[in-house]
Amino acid sequence: MDDRPPGRRSSFEDLSDLELERATKVSSGGRTATLITATVVLFAGAVFALLSVVLVAEFSSTSISGAAVGFLLAYGILQAIAGVLVLLLLPAGRWLGIILGITGMGLGVVLASSAPASGLVSILLSGFVIYALASSGPSFRRG
Repeated sequence: MDDRPPGRRSSFEDLSDLELERATKVSSGGRTATLITATVVLFAGAVFALLSVVLVAEFSSTSISGAAVGFLLAYGILQAIAGVLVLLLLPAGRWLGIILGITGMGLGVVLASSAPASGLVSILLSGFVIYALASSGPSFRRG
């Protein structure tokens, strides 16, 4: 039988002196692995966009239009700028990266009609950038 007085717990059940730390603050200003990976994807996209202009212009027998060259150059430069801004944890970089991710998904859909594997890779990488930047809002908060 139990020889304790009614309502009294044994010493191993008494947790009244246990101090628990509660997470009350949202972490801010931290570069998570997801954000660093998104930055790498943005920089890689910038390199591939700029390389595609150079390689198509140099080695392709078909000519590429001036509008396409201008778009790819602008897209590559914007990806590099977004990568730097995300690395610095500036909110403008987060929004620019999300917009570029949406644009990349659109380009992937267009590319998938002629090169399905490349289009799918572009869609997946752009989707990852959107996910990483959309889910990492607390990292971009100041304070």
